[in-house]
Amino acid sequence: MDNFYDLEKALLKVERDTQHGYLSFPALFRHYEIKCYKMLFGAFEFTGFPEEWDYDYVLDNIFRNGLIGICNTPLGVLPLQCGLTGLNVFSHPTTAIFANPVLGNFERDLFSDNPRDACALVRLQYNYAGCDHLIDKYASQLAEIDNSISVNLKNTKVAQIFFADSKQQAATLQEMYRQIDSGKPVVAVKSDALTPEGVYYNHVRESFIAQDLQLLKADIINEFLTDIGLNNTNYQKRERLIVDEVNANNDEIKSNVQHWLDTMREGLDRANTVFGLNLGVKLRQFDKRKGGEENDSDETEDTV
Repeated sequence: MDNFYDLEKALLKVERDTQHGYLSFPALFRHYEIKCYKMLFGAFEFTGFPEEWDYDYVLDNIFRNGLIGICNTPLGVLPLQCGLTGLNVFSHPTTAIFANPVLGNFERDLFSDNPRDACALVRLQYNYAGCDHLIDKYASQLAEIDNSISVNLKNTKVAQIFFADSKQQAATLQEMYRQIDSGKPVVAVKSDALTPEGVYYNHVRESFIAQDLQLLKADIINEFLTDIGLNNTNYQKRERLIVDEVNANNDEIKSNVQHWLDTMREGLDRANTVFGLNLGVKLRQFDKRKGGEENDSDETEDTV
């Protein structure tokens, strides 16, 4: 293998082959990790970015790494991936360390108001961590459910089990089943090839739980949407909800992301003050009456 990536692809291929074409858990996890991050990125909208800034780069660093540093560089004011060092009296870092492949290594002061050596740190939450723990939780659960659905669908294919006393009889039964499976309307076998005592009928309907797993999967996705501040339909609730239940769900949605918004806005406001920018962030609102399109009306612009 040339590198680790090639080795990883080979291992995933082996796991897929050993599972008869079904995706392995690592492949399913990767699928849902990407899906959850896309939903997370789509939940928030950053405004006021200069044209030369890379929007995806900023979101990836804030939500994956937990922070990004905005500072002055020879290329202008840029948001860049950084590390932290130093501690003040409240155990907060005092210095941002940058190691950029183009700009090289340099440091910036997190508390300076001088645009030349200052850094505005935009962090996601109080502990400077990203959302990996959240994404890992839901991606793992969704991957496990998909594995269970695949296994259940495979098991429901076994409707009958035939008992044979010899290899010749087993071959006859296999050929009979092959012809039936191919759609042949008339299949003839010897009278002693098949007896009622020689067939076990598997109760596939009783063991079919894929529909329940799909509902559970939808419920987990709704829980994830609640955690990232997006309105969703709770499938576990009864059809008619009282007003108090709706309000309680809305409060839970807002409380889950209020800290994120407050913390990010604190860093963006500092960047606006130090570097003369006009940055902002808000939670997207989607108008269900318009087929899920984003609603940019003034009534829903400031969400929480």
